[in-house]
Amino acid sequence: MIRTSCKKTKAAVAALLALVLLLGSSFGAFAIGSYGDENYALIDEANIFTDEQMTSLCDKLSAAGSKTDWQLAVVTTNDNVSSSRMDKYYNNYYDNNRNVFEADCVMFVIDNASSNRIILTHGTAESYFTDERLTEMKSALKPSLASGDMVSAVQIFADTSVSFYEQGIPSDGHHSNHVEGKSEEQLASEREKKSNKFLWTLTHWGWLFGLIALAGGGIFAGVNVGRYKYNGKSGTYNLKENSSMNLLDKQDEFLGSHTSYTVISSSSSGSGGSSSGGGSSHGSSGSF
Repeated sequence: MIRTSCKKTKAAVAALLALVLLLGSSFGAFAIGSYGDENYALIDEANIFTDEQMTSLCDKLSAAGSKTDWQLAVVTTNDNVSSSRMDKYYNNYYDNNRNVFEADCVMFVIDNASSNRIILTHGTAESYFTDERLTEMKSALKPSLASGDMVSAVQIFADTSVSFYEQGIPSDGHHSNHVEGKSEEQLASEREKKSNKFLWTLTHWGWLFGLIALAGGGIFAGVNVGRYKYNGKSGTYNLKENSSMNLLDKQDEFLGSHTSYTVISSSSSGSGGSSSGGGSSHGSSGSF
């Protein structure tokens, strides 16, 4: 079960929603956005939070997100992703769910099955989250994560993000974990290649094939012209005058051949995973 918004239990809120739905039925389709979706996202696929905790954390993340102008996103999963695959896997998760995540986003992922975590930054937030600050955030989070207090971990994530924003962009920080994304042209070319490999190859490398064919045709023509040009002229070998043969006996022997063959079958298998290819640039804390 994925929960992406907090439940509002107050009667006034319920009445307001009922009124909106009533108005929507009168004026056609009416899009209702999730609460504070531009400031935060809380996706609890692992179901580690209660409804009351979800409400509290939504309020916390929404308030912090409104201060930073970034979307603060917390994602819990049971995908059991290994430490070495965390970065690529969850950056693809971000890319594949852009209807949920904003361009300027700080995402804290808790993989409950593998006990691995990662922090990913996108957009303007990348400049604020240097290697040093990501290390600082991980150090602040580890005690709560080690004790299993995920509510406290999310609260620390929100407070530390606000603190980094208020401190501004560091002038001497490092971004060794910054990963450049692919351009839209590169992504479009990859999609075209996957959909029709022959057409893609012909479109991008047809000129090279043409040159190779032209050169090969020229060489073939030159060799054949030379052969016919000098056929029967000086320099040829007189076979009749310079050879002789005495046939004394003959014997026909029939040769038999035996051919054995073995059919070699091959099979291939691959592991699952996202295939979108990490299209967006991002900063990463590395798994911890």
